[in-house]
Amino acid sequence: GGSNVSEQDLVTILLVSGPQATGRSELVERLLQQQQEDSENRLVSPQWLLRRDDGATFERLERRGEFLAMDEMSSSGLTKDSIFQAAGTGEDGNKNVVLVDASVDLAKKLQSLSGTRLIGVWVGLESVSDFEEQIEKDIASGMIPIPPEETKESVIRARIKEIINEIEYGLASGIFEFTILNKDPEQSLKELKQAAAYAFK
Repeated sequence: GGSNVSEQDLVTILLVSGPQATGRSELVERLLQQQQEDSENRLVSPQWLLRRDDGATFERLERRGEFLAMDEMSSSGLTKDSIFQAAGTGEDGNKNVVLVDASVDLAKKLQSLSGTRLIGVWVGLESVSDFEEQIEKDIASGMIPIPPEETKESVIRARIKEIINEIEYGLASGIFEFTILNKDPEQSLKELKQAAAYAFK
């Protein structure tokens, strides 16, 4: 960032990332639910833009490559503007902390977003076999489909390979100050709250 931007002007992003199959999104959901009861800390999620709300704007942004992330059906997208708008300014004149539940791809994009201060939280699992177990559950529940030309084993293998690449990025990127191994949901939530508290310092 440029030296003319003061600390106060930066938008703080609590970036919660990590590989697929860790229960990261559920963890973020729970933190947000609890936050609503505790108005001290202003953690806000950015609004995703919905294609059905304004198709023309959506397509223009899509053509220009303005979306930092899109959902799998390309029916909603996240822009840099929505992150900065979410930060807004609270009643006391302080900015909100923007909580982003980010895939590893999105984390990479946010890493190079100027005007932000990232507090990175990596959500992982303890071992590769934990990941395999979770992927098997997701296949059983239909969350992960098996394409016609693949087998359950080949899907699991491909996913594990992706996850290992993602973990390597997480270790090498240097942006994750906190790591949560998501085994016990209560403990994980406590650790995520500590990271959130740090984001408000």
